[in-house]
Amino acid sequence: MKKLLLTIAFIIAMTISASAQFKPFQFGLKIEPGIGWSKLNSDHLYDGKTKMSFNWGFVGNVYFVENYGISTGFNIKFMNNEYSFTAKNEAHITRKIKNQYLEIPLGLTMRTEKIGDIRILGNVSYGLGFLLNTNEKNFDANGHEVTMTDDYNKMRHALIVKLGVEYYVHKSSCIVAALVFNNNFANIYGANYEQNVLLNNLCLEIGFMF
Repeated sequence: MKKLLLTIAFIIAMTISASAQFKPFQFGLKIEPGIGWSKLNSDHLYDGKTKMSFNWGFVGNVYFVENYGISTGFNIKFMNNEYSFTAKNEAHITRKIKNQYLEIPLGLTMRTEKIGDIRILGNVSYGLGFLLNTNEKNFDANGHEVTMTDDYNKMRHALIVKLGVEYYVHKSSCIVAALVFNNNFANIYGANYEQNVLLNNLCLEIGFMF
């Protein structure tokens, strides 16, 4: 019994000692300037254009060992896109979309050992987005705005891939710079809408972790 208690005490002491060598919780804020574009998966859709976008959010990392952890938080995403299509009455329509989503990512973060004051990090996450606001405008071939019925899906599904660096400025506090690819893999419109459109973006994440 005494040996068992000593073994348990040793394991606890080693766990505390290992935990003390790194900060298991990491929180921070970020901004993400970038570009967005439409992936058009229907035959009558064309002329997708790249648009500037700007996102911001909160990041939370929980490390179960020093260099591997679970990441979550929230992102406020502004998805700006433009594409053209032929309406049922054969009219040529240009659609401009400015959608706003609240995205909740959940994924795995991996990082290297420190190289001086720097770590290289990578992250793969699933992002569940909730439609907060939509500002859609449609224009005919003469540039006149026309009213059309839309049917947006209230949720957006995405695969998020991030690669970047952490630069430590004081103890565990660091500046993060990373490229983030947000790949939408489900139609932004409802099941009964004839168009199949995905909204993707590529951003430069700049953040500060505490």
